[in-house]
Amino acid sequence: MDKKYLHGYIMILFVLIIYGAAAIPFPKTIIFTIAFAFSLLAIVAQIYMVHTVIKSQVLMKDRIYDFPLLRISVSYLIVQLLVSLLLMEFSARIPVFAAVLVEVIILAAAVLGFVAVGAAKREVIRQDIQLKKELAKMKELQTRINLLVSQCEEEQIKDILQKLSEEVRYSNPVSREISEEIEDEIAVLFTEAEAAALDGDEENTAEVCNRMKELLKERDRICKYGK
Repeated sequence: MDKKYLHGYIMILFVLIIYGAAAIPFPKTIIFTIAFAFSLLAIVAQIYMVHTVIKSQVLMKDRIYDFPLLRISVSYLIVQLLVSLLLMEFSARIPVFAAVLVEVIILAAAVLGFVAVGAAKREVIRQDIQLKKELAKMKELQTRINLLVSQCEEEQIKDILQKLSEEVRYSNPVSREISEEIEDEIAVLFTEAEAAALDGDEENTAEVCNRMKELLKERDRICKYGK
């Protein structure tokens, strides 16, 4: 068993033992049974949370997405245990339906919190994935240009390509639907520049790179005013 899971189980077991020791002295009434059952449910929920958080540490680079979920889970556990102990303490003065109502409200609030945070987490992850896709085209173009620079032997051609790389570097990094057409043109021109550069044709390389620079400026204008 993974040590991280083991540590999580030990913490949950510790909470269960402390809670059980605190609950034992109370009268074993119907309200005691109800409160204890809801408390066990809250403790079992922590097992799921342990698995979720530890799994996320492996699968996600940014664990900040799970902090709100963890906070709600711990808050739910603390509130549930404290309220249950209070219900046990005053079980002789509280109607059974009132105890059930209180427990159901706490559980419903926790479930709504989990659902809301889960939905927010999924949306943040979706936007993060979308942003990476939008950044991919220009990043790939600059990578290809830099690779081409390393493959060329003539210093003049290298200088031309490095200046093009700088233009790409300082261009708008985010690709949009409205910029797809012009980005396709840039990609086609780069194929021509690549062929010319590898053939040692400085004149054609410079000409094509200049056309690419003009298209990059046009792309920046489109991205800026076409939002």
